Amino acid sequence: MVSKTSKSKEKKQQRKEMFAKLGAAQQLLSKANTPDLDHMATLVPFKRYSRNGVDIRIECYHYEQIDKDTFENIFKILEHNMKAEYDACYWGWNERDKRAEMKDKNPWYLVARNAENEMVAFAHFKFDFDEEIPVLYCYEVQVTEDMRGKGLGKFLMQILELIGSKAEMQKIMITVFKHNPRAVHFFFDILKYQDDETSPKFMDPMDEKEYCYEILSKALKVKKSSGA
Repeated sequence: MVSKTSKSKEKKQQRKEMFAKLGAAQQLLSKANTPDLDHMATLVPFKRYSRNGVDIRIECYHYEQIDKDTFENIFKILEHNMKAEYDACYWGWNERDKRAEMKDKNPWYLVARNAENEMVAFAHFKFDFDEEIPVLYCYEVQVTEDMRGKGLGKFLMQILELIGSKAEMQKIMITVFKHNPRAVHFFFDILKYQDDETSPKFMDPMDEKEYCYEILSKALKVKKSSGA
């Protein structure tokens, strides 16, 4: 028979291990969210996309490094691509709330520009906790209509996976609208994402049809840094 003392020691050890794990995860997030950190310093080959008849330059910015014109161009692409998708969901499109979300809690951006310095795509992401583990959460990956079908969106997601892996995030996550078949096909069939354990189909299976979105994820191969 296990004594109360033994049970108490076991619980204390479990709490100690949990706090140690959370502390380590928080350190990873703090480091990843350093505004002047260059997440693409070791990804030089990915700073350029020259395929399918296009030549694109890709840069990574913390929100604090983005000027007003760049942010407005990001938002213009987002609104053009996604306003109707949001309006088709019970969330609806709220410009003020969306602008606030895109500036809140250490947001990061990949920005893709063509040879004329015109923005043709972007990705909006954050390093955050999900169910007590460190993750890279991709909030948006958007490509202008004239650049679709050229592999640029897939390339941006590959960069995010590499950034997440390098930052020692355990998985990459994204939310997709069920009524957006192009996005569902892109993430499930092309990028091989799966329903995350936090998706409504698992968290609320009885009322899954009431939700207009799914949460998808992919495990990352963590590349532990050798430096400080």
